Amino acid sequence: MNGLMMDFQLTLPPLLRRDDASRGEVARLARTLGEEAWSWRARVLEAFSARLPAEALDRELREKALVLVCGGGGGVAWSYLSAFALLERSDLVPRLCAGTSMGAVLLLFRARALRWDASFVPGLLSELGFPSLFRFLRTGSRYALPAAIQLQLRETLGSHLQTPDGRTPTLAELPIPLIVAVTGARIGSLPRDASFYEHLLDGTDAPLRPHALERLVARVFRAAGELALRKDRLVSLHLGADPETAPFDALDAAGFSCALPGVIHYDVLRDDPRMQGLLDALFERHGLSRLLDGGLTDNLPARAAWRVVQRGDLGTRNALVLGLEGFSPKLRQPLWYGLGQLAAQSVARNRPYVHVHRSFQRVLSPLDVVPGHAQLERAVQAATTELLPDLPVLTRLCRPFRPRVSAA
Repeated sequence: MNGLMMDFQLTLPPLLRRDDASRGEVARLARTLGEEAWSWRARVLEAFSARLPAEALDRELREKALVLVCGGGGGVAWSYLSAFALLERSDLVPRLCAGTSMGAVLLLFRARALRWDASFVPGLLSELGFPSLFRFLRTGSRYALPAAIQLQLRETLGSHLQTPDGRTPTLAELPIPLIVAVTGARIGSLPRDASFYEHLLDGTDAPLRPHALERLVARVFRAAGELALRKDRLVSLHLGADPETAPFDALDAAGFSCALPGVIHYDVLRDDPRMQGLLDALFERHGLSRLLDGGLTDNLPARAAWRVVQRGDLGTRNALVLGLEGFSPKLRQPLWYGLGQLAAQSVARNRPYVHVHRSFQRVLSPLDVVPGHAQLERAVQAATTELLPDLPVLTRLCRPFRPRVSAA
C-alpha cells in the first residue's frame, strides 16, 4: 500500500506542489484529477481485491467523520456553546470529541446525546453557583494534588449526566466517544512537597476578589511554570483513548482534567472500588504519584484524537478535526498572559493534526466559570460571529460525495 501511495504522489501535477497556485488553476485541473482518482481506485481494488470490497473503499473516500476538540481555560470555554449550536444547525454531528479541563466538562454535555439541545443551559446556570461548585475546605488527597478549592463536580452536574438507569456514565457509555486529557506526575517529579500546593493560596484576602487577583495568578503561574519545566517527568494521559481508561467515570475524568495545581482539587475519595481500582492500575502502569490539570501538557488534544481515528476505532480513517480554544495569550487579558503562553505551547504541538482551527478572541475571563445569563449570551454571540466564516468550509468538507457510477 505504501508503494502505491508513493507512486500516486509522484504522479500529482506540479501545480499542486506549488504554494502560489490560484483557485482558477486548481479548478481547471478538477476533471483531470477526477479521472486520475478513478484510475487509482481501480488499481487499489485490483491490488487488494481479497481484502477490500469496493463499497468499503468508496464509503471511506466519500464520507468524512467530524472530530471536535476543545481546549481548556475556565470561563473562556463557554464560547464553545456557539460551535455546538452552529454544527447542529448545519446537521454536523461529531463522531468523536476530545477536550481538556473546562473544555472537557462542556464536551460531556455535547457527548451525552447525538443531537445538541441547548434548552437545558439556562436551567443549569440557574442551579449552579460558585458556592455550590467550589468550596474552600481541606479534605484528604489520594490521586490529585491537594489544593485550597474543592471542585464539587459530581454533586452539581451529576443529575444532568445520568444514564437511563440513574448511573453516572463512563466514557465508553457516552453516545459520542469522548477523550479527556489529564496530566500525570511521575513519582518523585514534583518540584515541591504536596503541602506547598495545599497552601498555595494561603495569605490572600479572599483570593478570588479583584484586588487580590494579581497576586493569586502570579502564584499559580509560578507553580504551573515549575511543573511545566519538568516535561520529561510529566505524562500526557488521554482517558477514553484506550480500552484501559474507557471505563473511567466520565465526570471523574473531567474533574481530574480541571485539577489546576494549588488551586482546584478533585479526587475520588468516595467508596467506589471500581473507580479506585482503575485509578490504581493507571498509577501503577505509568509510575504516577498525582494527577493534574490536562492543560499542563495538552491543552488541545487533537493528536490524541487523530491517533484514535487512525487506529480505526471510528470505522473510518477519513476525518476532519475541528480544534477550538480561547486561552491563547491576549493583550486585552494581561493578567492571564503567562498562563496563556504555557497553554499555547501545547496547542502549537497539536496544530498539525487540526484541519480547521479557531482561537476565540472575545471570550469571558477564565474566572467566569459560572457566568450570568447576560454574560453567557454575549460570549456565545461573539464566538458565533468569529466561527461563522469557518462554517461553509466545514459543511463542504464534511458533506458526503455522491457515489460515481462507472462508465462500464
